[in-house]
Formats: sequence, structure tokens, C-alpha cells
Amino acid sequence: MAQMKPGFITGANAKIKIFNKTIAYCSDVAYNVSVQTIPIESMGKYEVHSNEPVGYTVDGSFSVIRYTRGATSSANGGVIENAANGKGNSPLNVEDGTNGNMQEHLDPASLLKSQTFDLEIHEKRVKGDVSVFTVKDCRVVRRGMSLNKRGVMVDNYAYVGILATDSDIGDAKQVGGSGTTDLE
Repeated sequence: MAQMKPGFITGANAKIKIFNKTIAYCSDVAYNVSVQTIPIESMGKYEVHSNEPVGYTVDGSFSVIRYTRGATSSANGGVIENAANGKGNSPLNVEDGTNGNMQEHLDPASLLKSQTFDLEIHEKRVKGDVSVFTVKDCRVVRRGMSLNKRGVMVDNYAYVGILATDSDIGDAKQVGGSGTTDLE
């Protein structure tokens, strides 16, 4: 037992990917999965017969510590790994690979052509990264910013998604859609 290492996922050993690209200095990642239910009631009975599911929603938030173009090296002399390739990490520079970017989710002129993204949480390991959790087909629905005199600029984002699933469950069945084409 003394040789076993605990497999805790911490901010120090996690990577956040959007558009399948690592987002540098991403922090405070959160997600919520909710199943809405309605009570089924009848006359003459005070308690409900059952609570039946009628909806499934996924939402969450994440923060990104901003850096600007040209900030391509870290304090230890290494290159910052990011989705923006040295152009800074504003939403305009977080690209989907098809000339789209995360800024389109926030630009009224581009809303209809914007592409959804998968938000993936990975654990960094010596033998390679392991996917831990994925939120499919996300859209940014809110952006805010905080900056104080002694701190750094932090962009705060809120998002909604279609499905959320644990990615590290091996051969077990992952979450699937409820449409008739997805039923077995």
C-alpha cells in the first residue's frame, strides 16, 4: 500500500481544453448538471406518486488569467502552452481551427455562425494526459472581468452545454443523448 500514489485531481495537475486546445492559466472551472422533475399528484393523496424527469441541463463557469501578445515565456524560462500561439489568450485568440473563435459567442454579428466547443478536463500524468470530464457542445453565455490593484486581470466566463460525462470510466456506458436515434 505504501507504493500507491493517490490519484487526486488538483489545479496543479489538471489541463483545461477548449476546441481541443489547452487554455493557459485557466482556473476556477465549475460545472453543474441538473435534472428537472415535476411531481405527479392525484386527488385524495397528499404525497406525490413520483417525481418524473422532464429536462436535463448543463451549465458552468471558468476563469482565465489574461496575458497579452508577446508574453510567450514563463518565469522558469519555458514557453507558455496555450491555444493562442503567442498572441495572448483573449477570446478572439482561442480559435476552433476553422477561422472561428470563442469571441464569436459574444459578438452579436457572429452569434449565428459561431461553433460550439467541448470543454475537457484532463489530468496531467507522466505517461500522458488522461481525460477526466467532458462537457459537450458548449456555448459561452456570459463574460465578465475582475481586476484589482494588487492582482491580475481575470476573465470570467459562463457557459451552457448539451451533455456532461465522466471521461475516465473505461468501458462503462457514458452519458448519451435521449433522442430516438440514440436509444438502443
